[in-house]
Amino acid sequence: MKNHTRKILLLSAVMSLALMGGALAACGESHTEHVFGDWVEVTAAGCEENGLKKRVCTISGCDAEETEEIPALGHSWGASKVTKTATCTQEGERTKTCSRCGQSEKETTPTIEHDWVTTSTTVEPTCTETGKGVQTCSYCGATQNATLPELGHDWDVPEVIVVADCENAGKERKTCKRCGTDETEDIPPLEHQWKNTRVIEPATCTEKGKQEQTCQRPNCPTKTQEVDIPALDHSWQSYYTVDKQPSFEEAGSKSYHCNRCGAHNGETEIPKLDHNTPIAYEFRTLRNNGQILIAPTMTLIVKDEGGTEVARAAAGDFVAGVFTKELFPENYTVTVENPPEGYSCSTSFTVTPYDPYCNIYLTASLREGAPVGSYKAGDVMYDFTVPAASSTGGALKLSDVLKTKKMVLLNFWYVDCIYCEDEFPALQRAYTEYQDKVEVIAVNQNDAMSAIVDYKNSMGLTFPLVQNNAIKETGLIGPFGVTSYPTTVVIDREGVVCEILVGPQTQAEFERLFAKYTAEDYLKAPAQAASAQAPVQVAILPDKRGEI
Repeated sequence: MKNHTRKILLLSAVMSLALMGGALAACGESHTEHVFGDWVEVTAAGCEENGLKKRVCTISGCDAEETEEIPALGHSWGASKVTKTATCTQEGERTKTCSRCGQSEKETTPTIEHDWVTTSTTVEPTCTETGKGVQTCSYCGATQNATLPELGHDWDVPEVIVVADCENAGKERKTCKRCGTDETEDIPPLEHQWKNTRVIEPATCTEKGKQEQTCQRPNCPTKTQEVDIPALDHSWQSYYTVDKQPSFEEAGSKSYHCNRCGAHNGETEIPKLDHNTPIAYEFRTLRNNGQILIAPTMTLIVKDEGGTEVARAAAGDFVAGVFTKELFPENYTVTVENPPEGYSCSTSFTVTPYDPYCNIYLTASLREGAPVGSYKAGDVMYDFTVPAASSTGGALKLSDVLKTKKMVLLNFWYVDCIYCEDEFPALQRAYTEYQDKVEVIAVNQNDAMSAIVDYKNSMGLTFPLVQNNAIKETGLIGPFGVTSYPTTVVIDREGVVCEILVGPQTQAEFERLFAKYTAEDYLKAPAQAASAQAPVQVAILPDKRGEI
């Protein structure tokens, strides 16, 4: 069949070439190039045999033509079918058929593995010794002798015979319920559970302190230890303090003071006064903790001794919370209008040419009602309430909590958050240390209350866990724009949102926050803010910055 097809194709090709040669000879004078029409199938292609197609010159009187093979199509195999099932001892067979030409092909499938099942035991295995038996294949019924694996010990609940403590390993004995074998194992020493119990020597800005720690484990041999408290480092003011007042007779000086110890650096001369020469008066808006307060709604009004307004400063007139104005050297009175929401400034301030740096202190208090807009660092919190029926930690009202605690930490989380699960143990350890000064409120995204209670119990958490939708009005996730979990929000004792931290925090970071915001000197009365009574020491440091 194939040879016959090849002969036909060869004969067709020879005839075509002869005709083309004759055609070209016959019409060579009328045209120099053929103009061929569309290809026409002469012989269809099969699965294995090539086909043939041709095309003819369309110029009148020219009989030239070209031929070309059509490639074989190849078989179109369907899904193979099992025509002989493989067994444990014999190969199987699968057959596939071409849907185009009907040709079939067979392929061999490998034998299957025996499925051995122990059907009889001649020697029983023990905890430590193998046994013997007979296994039978569930497919073909073949049998073989087999070694049965040892059973291994089935240990009972271990019995503690020597209790471990924080320094010494313990021992436990376990007994096999099957063979009665006893084994003893060491119990590793326990880790100390240190808690700071007493400050022996407070740390200063430059010197380490010491504190006593007590291990909370009842059988700890050491019980107490002394550890260093790291030096605090200087807490430099962000503004100058006058050390020596200028007068009309001599110059003065100013420097940056440490909020903590009275050390100073960056000492700068203040030129002596001249009645006819204006000097730079500096007005700073501050919180009671000495931090600069950026107050976009506030207006500052400066009047001279006669009550005439000489300067008015709005938000755009302040640079990083500081307003500077050239005025002739005399006393001026400063008042505040439109402080930021939640802040108040009920008094006026006096600034003199001898100390031309006026600190305007604003006090914060919780806002009433629901939140308006979104919260950011520096905003004053509203007085939210968590109803008792929706809280695993009892009824909570922010204003009541701040009567007994020095800060509140909001932690936003949900049950399936793996980062929250990693963070909670660190938060719990830090909270255990500071729970007399700090309240932690873990605000759940909106899981079922039963799931929240189970989660709290399984994690051993002692701070309140609440539902976001149980908080009156709109909850807290929306006002803080929480989209990543966990998110931590720090609220200080005046109700000010101080920090918003996204992502899991470490125990050290939580302890840093708790120590900072619960410190006794975190908030100061305005008269104490400059630390005027602190002993002065000059820090051996480069100038902190230039003149404002």
